[in-house]
Amino acid sequence: MRRFRKILYVHEENSPTALQTLQLALNIAGNSDGKVDLLTVLEPPAVTFASNISLLLQSRWVKESEEQLQQLAGTASPEGSLNTKVIEGRPHIQVVREVLRHDYDLVIKPIGPSGFLDKLFGRLDMRLLRSCPCPVWLSKGETYGAFDNVLAAVDADVDTSLDYLGGEPPAKDALNRQILELAFSLCADNSARLHVGHAWYPPFLSPYSRARANVPQDEIDAYVTTVKRTHTGWLKRLMNDAAGWAGEGVADSVHLKTHLPQGDPETEIPKLVSDVQADLVIMGTVARTGVSGLVMGNTAETILDQISCSVLAVKPSGFVSGVTLDE
Repeated sequence: MRRFRKILYVHEENSPTALQTLQLALNIAGNSDGKVDLLTVLEPPAVTFASNISLLLQSRWVKESEEQLQQLAGTASPEGSLNTKVIEGRPHIQVVREVLRHDYDLVIKPIGPSGFLDKLFGRLDMRLLRSCPCPVWLSKGETYGAFDNVLAAVDADVDTSLDYLGGEPPAKDALNRQILELAFSLCADNSARLHVGHAWYPPFLSPYSRARANVPQDEIDAYVTTVKRTHTGWLKRLMNDAAGWAGEGVADSVHLKTHLPQGDPETEIPKLVSDVQADLVIMGTVARTGVSGLVMGNTAETILDQISCSVLAVKPSGFVSGVTLDE
């Protein structure tokens, strides 16, 4: 099973769910005999010139942030086993550099409470989803980490032909494998139900397509049935493979249900989140030419803006961040 053994908790000041999210990180690490480090990144305001007063205020700001982070660490782990760090700079760049320096395999951070802004992700969150090379867990929703239902969003490449979908599994299944390994592992550890969702649609029948003009309805229906059959077969093969990836006995211990809604992922995945009452969504984030329907900067961000539960975002193997260790 896929495990997280080295976790970086990113703290933002005044987060009302900091303790719950940190405790979640500790629980995840505890299942793997792992560790959690705490990080706060302070982005100083732009100043035209430095003065004694501005330098003093900045120094006190850093000290107060260090004390706040240490207090949080002490509350979550009274034995004092957690490392804390406060640094200055652009938050998403510094977080990614910490990941690169210390080889973290998960970044986790809280998102604000439910309410009017519940469906809006902050700037740091979205930039981490785009640039962080390791998985990013954004803790969000009423439970802030405790979860009973997990939705794993998987996808095939709709640019491939129907024959290709009906043949050997495409290379994009490497990302689906990461998603499903994590999903099975987390559900097994937390006795959660696993829902696997794959939104599909007939590629020649998009809302803007004129392909159906002068085509008899029975032929269109037959075409849609054929497309659905190929996607059903693809998902069945994927789940058969996933049982082996999960490890002996794990797949049998997880209550599993698959879903094949017809429609665009940016519409159907948020609906599915609501229908299954998902507490956590595991999904891929890829480059603009990557997995269809889960394209960071396009459909994926649209999905993220519509859901009000926690998100675990996974990068494909070989992803290279645009952030480097070079100053």
